[in-house]
Amino acid sequence: MFTKIGNPLSLSKQIARDIEKSILEKKFIPGQKLPTEMELCDMFDVSRTALREAIKMLSSRGLITVKKGSGIFVEDYSATNVTKPMQLFLELNLDKEYLKHIIEVRKLLEPQIVRLAAVKKNDRDIAEMEKILQDLNDCPKDNFEKEGMLDRNFHLALAKAAGNPMVPMILEPIFQLMPKIKMLIYSKVENAKKAAELYHEKIFVCIKKGDADGAAQAMKEHLRIAEQHSTEIEEELW
Repeated sequence: MFTKIGNPLSLSKQIARDIEKSILEKKFIPGQKLPTEMELCDMFDVSRTALREAIKMLSSRGLITVKKGSGIFVEDYSATNVTKPMQLFLELNLDKEYLKHIIEVRKLLEPQIVRLAAVKKNDRDIAEMEKILQDLNDCPKDNFEKEGMLDRNFHLALAKAAGNPMVPMILEPIFQLMPKIKMLIYSKVENAKKAAELYHEKIFVCIKKGDADGAAQAMKEHLRIAEQHSTEIEEELW
């Protein structure tokens, strides 16, 4: 199944690449057990040290999991394995320029997303949005952290309502930054929360009645105002 590796300088990386290739080619499927450490060492003709380093690389990337006493198994690779590294990247690199890039991406994507949501939403999507909007309305006025999280949840609910699993997976790393940013905006910018609540309600009403054009227009205006507010608190962030 695996062949011997000749270059001792890159043993672990090559082992990891070969195992990864086998997983991508579906030679091993999620939940399936890989050969034992000893068997893998014999297949690759490498030391246990080189193999364990490769296993560590694959495990850190979420491709495999090592169960003590049971063996090495192919992981059920989920969206979290993709979104978490991207979220970390954005958090580490977030500055004035990245904030502008993020808003630009949102302006490109979210109006089209709510268009889809207006057409594809179901009763469960509507119920989730209604619950979030009610929680936002009931949230204590000085609990800016919770308000920021609910704001994020509303936009995630819109992404899910678009009916395409790729949409929330692409946007979730961006939306996870919103609580920090919104918390500052709500605490520093007068009427920012009122503006957000107004446009959230407009977007929701349009989606509920299937008005795709209205939803897209409301989202464009919402993001235009959000961009203005973000500019006002840039100095607070950095």
